[in-house]
Amino acid sequence: MRQWKVINDRVVDIGEVDYLGYKYDDILSRKVDTLPTNYDGWFPFMRMCYSIGDLGITSGIFEALKTKYPNIKIALPSKEYIIKFFGDYINRWNYNDSVTAIDNYNTIIYNNPYIDYFFNFGEFDIIYTDHERSYTGTIHDGDMIRSIDEPLAEQILRRFGFTDDDILNIDSRPKIYFTEEEIYKCDAIINKYIGDVDYGCLLFSARLDKYKGRWEEDKLLYKHSERIGEYPIFYYSDFDLENTFWGKFYSKRINFADIEEKPTIREQIYIKQHAKFNIGYQSGVNETSSGGTSEMISLSPYKTIRENCIRGCRYIFFDGKEKLI
Repeated sequence: MRQWKVINDRVVDIGEVDYLGYKYDDILSRKVDTLPTNYDGWFPFMRMCYSIGDLGITSGIFEALKTKYPNIKIALPSKEYIIKFFGDYINRWNYNDSVTAIDNYNTIIYNNPYIDYFFNFGEFDIIYTDHERSYTGTIHDGDMIRSIDEPLAEQILRRFGFTDDDILNIDSRPKIYFTEEEIYKCDAIINKYIGDVDYGCLLFSARLDKYKGRWEEDKLLYKHSERIGEYPIFYYSDFDLENTFWGKFYSKRINFADIEEKPTIREQIYIKQHAKFNIGYQSGVNETSSGGTSEMISLSPYKTIRENCIRGCRYIFFDGKEKLI
């Protein structure tokens, strides 16, 4: 595994490491420098991956940083910077021909009041990335070494001075900042299709081709639906729910794709955040919807969840094991 830094707008390979980032003990002992108390300088930051999920799981760090360091100035890359920096490589995170990685970026960062500036080439000598993280422990995952199941957002914040108490008391779960127009539209959709009652959301879809379609293991989610009970639901699915457990259990269901008002991905996230529960496949949209009060239950196709997780979410694996982060 290679540790990278971005210096003078170029990737610099620092060398081979067992796992990205730094041991938290090295942060505590000051072997690795972090942000000083009451830091009031610039914090230029860039993610190195651009799917909805990649961006969503770290979207809460900016508000968290402003909470601990009220005078910090946060800068993210402009869209022009991202395109120039990554070149054609950025296209690997396109959802399809019409939804690009830059669209994903805009979905997550739009209207964020905690971002002070969008930088271009030549403005910062050093730009922090998600490779700058601090882990409290590692595990062997096959032939690889990974961090323990600790959210990436928390690992990044530990790298920049957050203590255990900070992690516990400052919310770093995904954050999307909706406009008044988005809120009005979404509330109207909920009222029109559901009414003033609790509802849930289902999502059975994936970005990667190898995970598209129905997963046989989704039966592992049945017991959670039965535990929570039947509610009206909004849903999106790569397969027809008719004549499945899902179609039979949830008699009142509204497909996001059939809604006359055509909610955007951001608007769907708002609706999902305000649901009583979300059940479905682990996905970027579900992860990004995890910052509210909704009970989040995700079926993961991976053997371990590692840092790709959200605090408070329950993950179910194909072998039937479950983990509440």
